[in-house]
Amino acid sequence: MTPGPDPASPDPERWARAQERIEDLLLRGPRTMTRGEVQQRTGFTPEHTARLWSALGFPATADDVRGFAEADVDALELSGRLLEEDTFDEAEELAVARALGQGLGRLAEWQATLVRRTIADTGKAHDPDAIVEAVEALVPTLEKLQSYVWRRHLAVTAGRMLATLAHPPEDGSSENRVVVGFADIVGFTSLSRKVDEVELRALLERFETVGTEVVARRHGRIVKTLGDEILFVADRVEDAVDIAFRLHDEVPDDDGHPALRVGLALGEVLPRYGDVYGPVVNIASRLTSEARPGTVLIDEDLTEALRATDLDLDIRAVPQLSVRGYRHLRPHVVRERG
Repeated sequence: MTPGPDPASPDPERWARAQERIEDLLLRGPRTMTRGEVQQRTGFTPEHTARLWSALGFPATADDVRGFAEADVDALELSGRLLEEDTFDEAEELAVARALGQGLGRLAEWQATLVRRTIADTGKAHDPDAIVEAVEALVPTLEKLQSYVWRRHLAVTAGRMLATLAHPPEDGSSENRVVVGFADIVGFTSLSRKVDEVELRALLERFETVGTEVVARRHGRIVKTLGDEILFVADRVEDAVDIAFRLHDEVPDDDGHPALRVGLALGEVLPRYGDVYGPVVNIASRLTSEARPGTVLIDEDLTEALRATDLDLDIRAVPQLSVRGYRHLRPHVVRERG
């Protein structure tokens, strides 16, 4: 009896066929078109498609390479329709492409790692057919989940915007006046040298998981995570300071690891494609860098706003700070009484 092919054998043809099957699944068909043929189908200039392709985060494709599928043409036509309807101009189109490319690119990296780990757990990491089967099983489910989460977030955001329009702030302040907060892990660089990869992954997982839960439960919004740091915003000063206290309470384990420091600042932000910009963001970042482990450092505007609330807080001035970009910061430490 002739033995069948070894699933783990390094057969280039089997791996090539596996890649084709995965691309057919993800792109809904093979890559059969060159850049010139895409241009003929869509009417976009080569320069336009090249800029858009780069903004999405994809590597350049040579003119004679058949690197594009029907799905790519469909996406370009959808983008063109938005341009024609004046939903946004070409500059905004590229900015939207960058935002989508960066966010979804990170998501794709994580999902590919998930697939790889799933395969490794079955002992079939070197079997191309097993990899294809895992992708075929996981991708449709992940795609549906992504669509749900996006729609749910959009519903929450739309509701918040409509509420602001229906009930403008009585003090005339802008809807973009928020509390910006940073929370980072104390001594992360030194810590990362002392623990192995498994321990480091577990520490970061705890930080991000618990941090996200704390911010969400108290009506804040995670803007982004930066490895050992979380950037969040809150509309109400009461929620913002409560988030800071609960982060200190809930993120460290029973041994007090990881210890955090938190900085908060109140002011106007410029929202842009899911991120926030402005001096208040810089101030919150500087305060976090100067905060002592286990403390919350706040700026003058937030200090004044908190003192006008009914919260039972211990707010104390600390020496004036001179940091990069800000020579006369007058921060305060805020604590819960008792």
